[in-house]
Amino acid sequence: MGFLFASPSDVTLIIIEESENDDHQTKTALFHVDRSKLIESSDYFQRMFSCRWETSGNHKPTLRGDTIKGMEVIFGSIHGVEIEPEFVTVADVWYTIKTCNKYLLDPKKLMGWFARWIKHIDEKQPEIWEDYDFNRQLLLPCHFFDHAEAFQHITRRLVYNAPGHITEMAPTDSPSFEPMHMPAIVIQQLNAARGRLRTVLQRSLFGDLNMTLDKAHCGCAAESMFAYFRELHHIRVKPLDSDIYKNCVSDILNRLANFNEDNMAKRKPSVQRCVVCPFSWKRTVEYARRLVDGYFHGLCLDCMQKHPDEDSEYWDLRTTRLVYDQTCRITHGEATWFSSFMGHRNKRLYRIRS
Repeated sequence: MGFLFASPSDVTLIIIEESENDDHQTKTALFHVDRSKLIESSDYFQRMFSCRWETSGNHKPTLRGDTIKGMEVIFGSIHGVEIEPEFVTVADVWYTIKTCNKYLLDPKKLMGWFARWIKHIDEKQPEIWEDYDFNRQLLLPCHFFDHAEAFQHITRRLVYNAPGHITEMAPTDSPSFEPMHMPAIVIQQLNAARGRLRTVLQRSLFGDLNMTLDKAHCGCAAESMFAYFRELHHIRVKPLDSDIYKNCVSDILNRLANFNEDNMAKRKPSVQRCVVCPFSWKRTVEYARRLVDGYFHGLCLDCMQKHPDEDSEYWDLRTTRLVYDQTCRITHGEATWFSSFMGHRNKRLYRIRS
C-alpha cells in the first residue's frame, strides 16, 4: 500500500500499523512525502530528519504505533492533499488527534480538514447527530480542532438529551487505545448546565402556585391546583417524584407538549372574587417549555478560552450586559456565557461578594 503526497518525493516513510486485537498482525504502508514540508510543520520531524543517520539516501524511516488512516490525514493536511471525508470514521479522527500529539503537530493545521469532515457529516449523515453516544465521541475532537459551531451544537445536545450524568466517550474500547480526556472542568460545566435547566423548569412550572396560595380565597383553589398536579402526573412529569430528575430535559419538554387543560376537572366559578378560576395553566406550561428550550445554547469555545485577570471587567457582574457574544464566532446568550466560564470559582465568588 502506497500514498503519494509529493511529486517528486525526497523521502519515503514506512508506517507499520499494529492490529488492535491479540493476533499481532500488522499493516504496512509507504508514504512518499516532501521532507521540507514535514520539517516546517513539526518539531518532531525536524529533529528526526536532522539526524545524520536519517538523512542517508537509502534509509527509509519507519514509524510504528500509528494508524495508516491517521497518518494519511496528517500528511494530507501538511501537503495540501484532500483526504476524502467519507472514508474517515470518528475513530480515525481520534487516532488523528493522537498522531498530532505524538508528532507535535499544531492542530490549527488540521482545522480546515476537520471542518470539511463535519460538513460531510451534516450533508450526508444528518441523522447521526441524533445518536447520543456519537455526540459524546465528538466532544473531544471538536474541542481539540477548535470547531466552535459544532462544539456548541454538541454540548447543547448533550445537556438536553443526557439521561444522567454527562460523560465523554471514546469511539473504541481497544486495549491498545490509550484514552484521551477533555478538561475535567468542561464536563463539570456541562452537568452544571443540565442541573440549571431542571431548576429553571421547576421554577417556571410551579412558580404560579405560590401566587395561588398567597392570593386565593375561594373554594376552587384547592381543586384547581390538584387538577394541575394530576394532569402533570398524567403526562409523566411527576413533580413529587424523582422521575423528573432521571429523565433527559428534552423528554420532559416533549411530555409537556401533551399537557391538556381540558383534562383537568371542570371548575364552577366561585361566588367570591377568584384569581384561580380564570387562570390558564396551559399558558404556564407553554411558557415553561419555551423558556427552558431556548435557555442554553451550548458552550462557547471563545468564551472558554478567555482568561480574564483579576481586574478585568469580566468579574464585575454588576455591569449591565446587552450582548454576551460580541467577540464570539457563534451566537449565544447569558446562560452560555456563564456556563462557558473556565476560571477559578473562588475568585469569581469573591468578586460577587465584594
